[in-house]
Amino acid sequence: MNRHTKGLLLPAACLFAAMLAACAGPSAERKKEADARMRMGVTYLDQRNLPMAMKELAQASELDPGNAEVEMVLGLAYQERGDMSKAEEHLRMAIDRKPDYADARNNLGIVLAGRKAWDEAIREFEAAASNVMYATPERAYFNLGEAYRVKGDPAKAEVAYRRALRSNELYAPAYIALSSVFGGQGNWNESASMLARCVELLPDYVPCWMELGRAHFRLSRPADALKAFEKVLSVSSDPETRKQAAGYVTVLGSEKR
Repeated sequence: MNRHTKGLLLPAACLFAAMLAACAGPSAERKKEADARMRMGVTYLDQRNLPMAMKELAQASELDPGNAEVEMVLGLAYQERGDMSKAEEHLRMAIDRKPDYADARNNLGIVLAGRKAWDEAIREFEAAASNVMYATPERAYFNLGEAYRVKGDPAKAEVAYRRALRSNELYAPAYIALSSVFGGQGNWNESASMLARCVELLPDYVPCWMELGRAHFRLSRPADALKAFEKVLSVSSDPETRKQAAGYVTVLGSEKR
């Protein structure tokens, strides 16, 4: 090696080292800051402060551009903002980086269902629900049931709602959805039984009491219906719900006389 060649090697080696450092990705410190900003973004989302949420999440994405969780939360933020194309873009990016990301798949399914891409939505809900590491599969099963219900397949909807309840028997929306399937088939006895199970497990859950009252009303069980609507009035603070329940109580009271 002559003295001219020797002098050229050091810059090349330094350049190669710099390239390796760039490929190594964000430092632990940047990842930590990105995580903190993402969590702050989630807090702002919970507070419905979208501008601040977007600011924190954008900075988190810059700090740690390969973070699937940041992309997923950005997708939620765009959903909240009503920009579904951007929401879908970020949720797909999250899944590209972490294919078994059940939360991202469930939320992508919601976005797809919003634009009536039912078959694609169903695939995402199924992928989320079948992930054994998913902490809340009942949500994906419920969404799957909703997709089948809107598609006009009540049998598959019923299966999905029941799987939601097998995953979490306290998941109240699935009881109401199942009761609606049975009611749509004219099976109001089964509908009332499903709702009675709901209020047994969740005695202060107003929507189930309201639907139970309506089921009893359809079945010409005035005493049971009156009891359900009076329960609504005792636990609900929502003006519209109270107005509806009071209307039934008035009708039932006049029938009683």
